[in-house]
Amino acid sequence: MAKVGQRFSLVNLGCPKNTVDSEGLLGTMALAGFQFAEEPAHADVCLVNTCGFLDASRREAAEVLEELAARRGRKGRPLLVATGCLVERIGGAKALDPFLKAADARVGFADYARLPDICRDLLAGKAAIARSGGYAGRALPKTYLDWLDRPRMRIGSEATAYLKIGEGCSNCCAYCSIPLIRGRRASRPMKAILKEARDLAAAGAKELILIAQDTTAYGMDFAGEPQLAALLKELQKMPGELWFRVMYAHPKHLTAEILEAMASDVRVCPYLDLPLQHVNEKMLKRMGRGYGRARVDAALAQIDRLLPGAALRTTFIVGHPGEGEREFAELLEFVKEGRFDHLGVFCWSPEPGTVSAGMADRVPAPAAEERRGRLMAAQAKVSAARLKARKGEKTTMLLERRDKDGWHGRTPWQAPEVDGETVLEDAGQGAQAGDFAKVRIARTRPYDCRARRVKP
Repeated sequence: MAKVGQRFSLVNLGCPKNTVDSEGLLGTMALAGFQFAEEPAHADVCLVNTCGFLDASRREAAEVLEELAARRGRKGRPLLVATGCLVERIGGAKALDPFLKAADARVGFADYARLPDICRDLLAGKAAIARSGGYAGRALPKTYLDWLDRPRMRIGSEATAYLKIGEGCSNCCAYCSIPLIRGRRASRPMKAILKEARDLAAAGAKELILIAQDTTAYGMDFAGEPQLAALLKELQKMPGELWFRVMYAHPKHLTAEILEAMASDVRVCPYLDLPLQHVNEKMLKRMGRGYGRARVDAALAQIDRLLPGAALRTTFIVGHPGEGEREFAELLEFVKEGRFDHLGVFCWSPEPGTVSAGMADRVPAPAAEERRGRLMAAQAKVSAARLKARKGEKTTMLLERRDKDGWHGRTPWQAPEVDGETVLEDAGQGAQAGDFAKVRIARTRPYDCRARRVKP
């Protein structure tokens, strides 16, 4: 146990998958007797759960650590412990080491369960371990997967919870460092996922969002074929008014069975996050995506047939080596066709150790940024038009927080953090966070909506 009065804080960086880890770190420290401090200045040790996916993410982690180090009190507190993807990324790419120079200790995934002991040693003046090195070619250790089963201390919206169903990725796209950081695909046992889902619902979560590096590949490592459909059917046995949402669906592994399972329960949001990254045949091959344009078109047709009316999100990468104006023009025209409700665009960056980083035919950064601007401008018109078409539509809204404008929340076609929100102006007396409300869309903006309650 921690000494009486030992306090810790945490800074969470990165994606929802990192958020789940941060909630696990919070729970692990609290169970060991450490007291949580909202402000790092009031803590003895501060955990910084880093993202190492892109250069911008690494720079953000370095800036956070350096700022915290510069603001330490006279006793040198808080001590800084770096966790997360950047710790593992540096283990496999020593050239990135300066990004964590301000940290007093680094703790990799394999030692998350031992974090309280490591922090106690650090506070006692003992040398802290720094075991990391990335997991290229191998799965994350069982110690980490078992650790995921421990109780989490939730952060953010109490109504929404991320449910991590697996870790790592075996797709090995040419531009991506995730397999170097988090290793091969490793699916969590279905029994453990279902238990966590029940626990989250019992604690008040009304929306469970299924996440992994590739959710559609869930179970392929232990069953040889996707098991997401089976998992969804088991989740659907849970009682009560709940939402389920599927994120990070790889086009290569999307099956009719998965879509049919989604369509079989109205509590599964008719929403699919389908990161395509590009549509040009040459670029898909250069990116190592494992499919071509025909698979993109087939996947979209399959969604239209089996999950009609579903809201779609995707992401694209511009400026990847080999992308000329002709390849980009095909992507731009594809976006203008208006298939997607939500879209994110990233400029390619050379990630150390990836195949793309060794390619010579690079696109100048200014040209990539210009292409990103054009793509986002095209999508803004599409998003505005698709949302405007929903004016007058009756739907359900999950209430999350209230301010002077009303209740802020989301509809089934809006995922948290990335898709905008809906504001309900007249929730009525007694409304609480986590309530579902029947509403009618009254007004729309390019990405947000305002709604009015539908009277019984």
